[in-house]
Amino acid sequence: MWMGVITAVVLAAVIAAAYVVRSTEKAEMQKYYDAAYKMIKENCLNNAIRNQSAPSYGGHKTMVYLKWKDEQKQGFVFDPDQGTRIGRSPGENEICIRDGAVSGRHCVIFLSQGRLAVKDLHSANGTWIIRGLRRRAVDTAEYLLTGDRLVVGTLKIKVTIFTFDMAYL
Repeated sequence: MWMGVITAVVLAAVIAAAYVVRSTEKAEMQKYYDAAYKMIKENCLNNAIRNQSAPSYGGHKTMVYLKWKDEQKQGFVFDPDQGTRIGRSPGENEICIRDGAVSGRHCVIFLSQGRLAVKDLHSANGTWIIRGLRRRAVDTAEYLLTGDRLVVGTLKIKVTIFTFDMAYL
């Protein structure tokens, strides 16, 4: 009798926990989709102003979300066509990390042959990729996948590559 009650309570707790985790993931995903929407819309409007032509909407756009935990949870959404630099110097990098183990110009993330890649910029402590249980140093341009962790200094940055539907613009 008690075993059945305990099993039911444990099962209900597991289902509730799974629901909370799923809701949190959806909320986070919505945040980076919203950031991508604002960025792409602004770029389209800037191009339309410069070219004085109507922007073309439609299709899909590959975007990247980087997430890390330091004093506060941080995230950064960017267009890989533009690339982004990571380092300690605020004037030279889109992502500035205040960490003594991070070089002034540490690494750059960009598109290479249509795939997301990272290249170490001869940093003092190197740039590392953790994929599953493997950890390897970035010597030349290395491809990144969703779920990879990029190690820059003492910081681990989670990589998420996602597709934004341009029809929403």
